[in-house]
Amino acid sequence: MSAHIWESIAIAAAIIAAFGLGAWIRRRFSAVRARATEAERKVALLTQIAPSMTEASMDSVAATCGRVVERFETLVGADVILCFVDVDGRPVLGAKSDVGYAGFLRVGEGYEGDSILTWTQNRSTAALTGPCEADVPPDVAIADLSKEADGARLGGPLAGSRDRVWALCMPMTLYRGYGLRPACVGAIYAERKREIPFTHGDLRTAGLISRLAGDALARARFADAVRKESEIDPLTQLLTAGAFRKRLREEIEKRRYDAGPASKDIALFFIDTDQFKSWNDTFGHTVGDMLLKRLAETFQEVASSGGFAGRNGGDEFCIALFDRTKDDAVETAERLRAKVEKSDLMGASQVSPARRIPVTISIGVAHFPVDVPPNSAAPADRLLEAADACMYESKRCGRNRVEFSRVRALPREVRYPGEGPIPRR
Repeated sequence: MSAHIWESIAIAAAIIAAFGLGAWIRRRFSAVRARATEAERKVALLTQIAPSMTEASMDSVAATCGRVVERFETLVGADVILCFVDVDGRPVLGAKSDVGYAGFLRVGEGYEGDSILTWTQNRSTAALTGPCEADVPPDVAIADLSKEADGARLGGPLAGSRDRVWALCMPMTLYRGYGLRPACVGAIYAERKREIPFTHGDLRTAGLISRLAGDALARARFADAVRKESEIDPLTQLLTAGAFRKRLREEIEKRRYDAGPASKDIALFFIDTDQFKSWNDTFGHTVGDMLLKRLAETFQEVASSGGFAGRNGGDEFCIALFDRTKDDAVETAERLRAKVEKSDLMGASQVSPARRIPVTISIGVAHFPVDVPPNSAAPADRLLEAADACMYESKRCGRNRVEFSRVRALPREVRYPGEGPIPRR
């Protein structure tokens, strides 16, 4: 071959190589641009999801579940959205959308049955099922139950048939350690009509929401546990003194300025266990604690009719009852006193009948707004002081009594700026 031919071949090869290099660069540039676009999308999603999840997780599990449903509805969308929380291995409904059959479900109820939810919870794996084979992107870990061996048996929607809807279930998980299956702390369940399948973008967004929701739900559980520890007395399971006072203030503030027809009445019982020190000194603290638990159960039963109960400390308790006149409150307190006196609260204990000390209580009753006018300063504190004073009066009068003020409190005169006598010069 002549040198001219070889030169032409070399030029052609160089041109082909240049075109190939250009095509490779374009493909690489397109891939980088796609990754950058996806990264921007994820950052944008994070800014829409993370702040609200973090804020809700500092509140409660219920608030976190509600925020999960709200974010999923906004960013993914579905006809039915349910957020379940794992409680001792059982899914319990934590929040829901109000469309379709979800409106008939009750928050706080557990779910029983074989479905895509059970499949997801048992395996800590996301799953999707519908009327045909699902279009799942290869970079998203979601099982298509229409192709799973046990999918037809276990992977159906919560209600209805897979022939009519697309059902997606995303687990909310926590990392447990290398080589261990993540712990499933809950699940997000969503349904769409068969004509509107979940797109690749929907599935990726759902995965991001579920990952962030798992961490938020774990923090919310911790916050609930800390709150319960600070607000619930561990021995009696009643409100602590601080939590009781806070609730009492809130309830009175709601009622004192309410111009509607609703009742403003709140009756307060301040209760002291008579001769409790003798119980502890004679039978020991274990028996004394048992007595307090059983008294607390009795007080909680009274409060369950409309009100709340708390342990003030030691052997003192408080009960607040809503919408009771003072007469009704005094009658209720008298029935409670008689019930405790007649009850064999220590019947199942190891205490010998010959050594038992009678269990009685002294109760002071105060009423808002009869004993404490609505325009009083710090009415909740004054109500507690009034009930406490009546309780001490019942102890001075021999214990095992109900005492209350027989004089109605006079409304405190409220003066506004500009009122009153004109000062003389």
